[in-house]
Amino acid sequence: MKINLPALFFLFLCLTNAHAQTSKSVPLPAEADAFKFFVIGDWGRNGEHHQQDVANVMGQAGDNFEPEFVINVGDNFYCCGVASTTDPQWQVSFENVYKAHSLNIPWYSILGNHDYHGNPQAQIDYSKVSQRWKMPARYFTNVQEGVRFVYLDTNPFNKKYVKNAHEYADVAQQDTKKQLAWLDSVLTTSPEVWKIVVGHHPVFSTGKHGHTPELIEQLKPILDKHHVQAYFCGHDHDLQHQQPADSGVAYFVSGAGSESRANKPDPAMTKFAKATSGYMAVAIKKDLMTIYAIDYKGNVIYKTSVKQK
Repeated sequence: MKINLPALFFLFLCLTNAHAQTSKSVPLPAEADAFKFFVIGDWGRNGEHHQQDVANVMGQAGDNFEPEFVINVGDNFYCCGVASTTDPQWQVSFENVYKAHSLNIPWYSILGNHDYHGNPQAQIDYSKVSQRWKMPARYFTNVQEGVRFVYLDTNPFNKKYVKNAHEYADVAQQDTKKQLAWLDSVLTTSPEVWKIVVGHHPVFSTGKHGHTPELIEQLKPILDKHHVQAYFCGHDHDLQHQQPADSGVAYFVSGAGSESRANKPDPAMTKFAKATSGYMAVAIKKDLMTIYAIDYKGNVIYKTSVKQK
């Protein structure tokens, strides 16, 4: 019998590629007996630019993963925030997009720079309208399952915004010294061993916006001082894990809730960086926190762990 070697080789390649594609499709595990939540940012685009795709896979994963809540790291409505608590954006970019039953949980939310283009107070006030939208103030703290969460407003730290009163009129009215003193006080008096801080802007990032010098100078020393385990943020439209050599804090960017942008990893600090739409999932068990990065197709594309200090 004559064997068609080219055809056989082609078949082998097809089978190999099919196996490779299948092996990459890893769903988010259930993480039984863990305290769990999602992290997402930079999303409000009327369901476009993969926003609805990300929402769909979050909802599907949530049925199995069962998160307690969602951490929303800002830039909630593009391009220009919301005007009021009745702005149509609430429905077309939030309520009608994240409608899965598993996502009908608290969304602890902060303000991004695009939210300051609209009416920031309206997003705080929406907490009184919605049962799941949680933004009691521009910065706040709470404790969940023995974990201290601190939610910041990083916009006023950006000197560019302060100087641009035309676009960011409300930013200059915020007191950064007062916020930093509050943060230091909260972390000083917090008896919880697990401490997680959330802001919109990255301290470290290899995305389009890059590092935030003001936060490296003013925020990083406080995070290091109080042995914070992780800082979650958005602003850059990708998924990242940065670990600078001079800090024990793990820096995560989850700003890929809709549109994604290119990233240039830095070998000196980048553990992971991917320009794809998606979100992150976190599971905490006693002295170990596991972080997953999930793309808009529902695949786990990165997994890492942070130990309790």
